[in-house]
Amino acid sequence: MLNIKEYVKPDTVQSAYEIGQMPNSLYVSGGLMVSQIKSERLERLIDLKSLDLDYIREEEEYFKIGANTKLSSLISHPSFSSLGEDFVKKSIKEIGSVQIRNMATVGGSIAFRLGWSDVITIFMTIGSQVEIYNGKFQKMDLEDFISQKIKGAIITEITVPKIEGKCIFEKFAKSNFDIATLNLGLRVSLDNNFIKEARIVAGSRPMISQRIREVEEFVTGKEIDKISDEASKLIQKVIQTGTDLRASAEYRKALSGSLLSKALRRVTQ
Repeated sequence: MLNIKEYVKPDTVQSAYEIGQMPNSLYVSGGLMVSQIKSERLERLIDLKSLDLDYIREEEEYFKIGANTKLSSLISHPSFSSLGEDFVKKSIKEIGSVQIRNMATVGGSIAFRLGWSDVITIFMTIGSQVEIYNGKFQKMDLEDFISQKIKGAIITEITVPKIEGKCIFEKFAKSNFDIATLNLGLRVSLDNNFIKEARIVAGSRPMISQRIREVEEFVTGKEIDKISDEASKLIQKVIQTGTDLRASAEYRKALSGSLLSKALRRVTQ
């Protein structure tokens, strides 16, 4: 049972951060995670909605996305949603329900570092960076942010490059609204059917999303139509998975091969 004693709405990132350094505090934006928290120690909610962090701004080489931007806004933005040959639009639509996408924010979906997060896999696949405030503004690759634990930091913005190539998102779940047993993102750039560059990200392993660099290196330089079987076998050998109520580690390994094989086939369709 929650025991909230204080609810504050700071008007600057700096003041929100200062309050957030107090024990038993939690930043909220969309607010979906509050209902999932069982700890009686939580005393203070810091509402970030008053901060000016709800926007999608297109620049010459990047998109800048405010941390309070709803997932549904990513789908409706004409330029950003078409990134990676409609990758954003198609992949975000696979997350939860319309109601959830209308509440969940990009920053909140990343900040909690949930192992089953589809959002983290999607944004890592397209090579995103995050801007955080932890006493000063700092920008880092999303991959690096996920691997670190910077206590009390506030995500303020996500930067997404205008990538070339095609991106594919695959996930396996028991139902459309269930948490993924495994998810996988693939980005490839082709030159006459040969892979020039590849990025492969797997999440809900059930650990947090991670690039599978061994497979990226293996497929680079090879003809995409001829590597599906070998790439599928390799990812099953190198991916790190675990067991939970949804699936065993062995099942997830087999599933990773199936999802990668399907993603590679979809690139050329």
